Amino acid sequence: MTTVGSNHNNSVSQERPTQHFLRENSETLKVPTCGTVIDLAALKHDDLIQVVFNMSQELFPGWLKQKEDVVINRISGALTNAIFFVDCCGKRRLLRVYGVGVDQLIDREKELAWLARLGRLKLGPRLLAIFGNGRFEEYVDSVTLNHYDIREAITSQQIAQCMARQHAIIRTYPPTTEDAGMDSLEIWKNVDKWYALVNRMLPTLKQQHPEWAQLLDVYNFEHLGKDIENCKTILSSINSPVVFAHNDLQYGNILKRDDTGALVLVDFEYAGYNTRGYDLANHFNEWRYDYHGDQPAAMTEPFPTYNEQLRFIQSYIDTYKNELGSADDDDTSAEEIQKEMETSLMATHVGWGLWGLIQASQSEIDFDYFYYSMERLNAFRDELAKWNLN
Repeated sequence: MTTVGSNHNNSVSQERPTQHFLRENSETLKVPTCGTVIDLAALKHDDLIQVVFNMSQELFPGWLKQKEDVVINRISGALTNAIFFVDCCGKRRLLRVYGVGVDQLIDREKELAWLARLGRLKLGPRLLAIFGNGRFEEYVDSVTLNHYDIREAITSQQIAQCMARQHAIIRTYPPTTEDAGMDSLEIWKNVDKWYALVNRMLPTLKQQHPEWAQLLDVYNFEHLGKDIENCKTILSSINSPVVFAHNDLQYGNILKRDDTGALVLVDFEYAGYNTRGYDLANHFNEWRYDYHGDQPAAMTEPFPTYNEQLRFIQSYIDTYKNELGSADDDDTSAEEIQKEMETSLMATHVGWGLWGLIQASQSEIDFDYFYYSMERLNAFRDELAKWNLN
């Protein structure tokens, strides 16, 4: 039975949330919006088509003529959302349905505002419409990169160029004074929020999953708070400039256009102001994952070699100098930026480790979030120990 509300079908339950994530005068209110909620746990294929058809009649009048012409295909690879291609009358749009509980992890309004800005700057797909628990985005004729692609020399250099262009957005949208401090960086805002959430949920998590309880006790989450503050202190002494960072630049979030071969970055749920070193460290850590392999939650792939790191960073530097016009006195070497990255590795581990534990408690996606979380949190302490000794 269909349990999803729609404005155009009075025979089903109506549910129109207040869309609390859209604040007054938001840039994202300039795109069509509706309150329809898609419950993927309850909907079968035909029911999903019906709901998407009804919703599209409101958001995109004239696009979908009749339900029988609509084709919906789910695409794999997302660890947070369910993503579908919606095809009709020779036009394709991307439909993204947010995962259960994800709004605890993401500032949805901030994400949508950045998505709208990036679309206008032609640095990402355009935001087309928003509904109660998801959105429609522009579809880009492309293929998604895989874990082999990001290791290929030319592709890696292209990714570095894309990263440089995105980092430079800070010139167009500079942070406010309150957004530029250490604790205001995206990583620490998230870590502080997620750490508090993990501490609140630990008793319930142990009760629901007794097999996890011993590992959670041994890890000592009370002491983790002190480790996090120690990490902040170490990183505050690193002179890594604040940029507009993607913060989740894994291979599944990079598309290669069919027409030009150019790369396009997508999925800006975690984007925001962070240090250059953090965004580099996060991308290099993603070299270690094959999310479609036999152990998708484990770091089974090799970290980039020192020479691979320098090749990437040099392409990043060259893009800034030759295309974006970096300051004449900015003579930071690739080796110096590599050190920024290396020091920042621990911050990427603790952030995604906490994220994974929250996902383990609530996500409906078939992925071993608990293993992922504990491996990242242990890697955090390993990296922290290296810098505590110096």
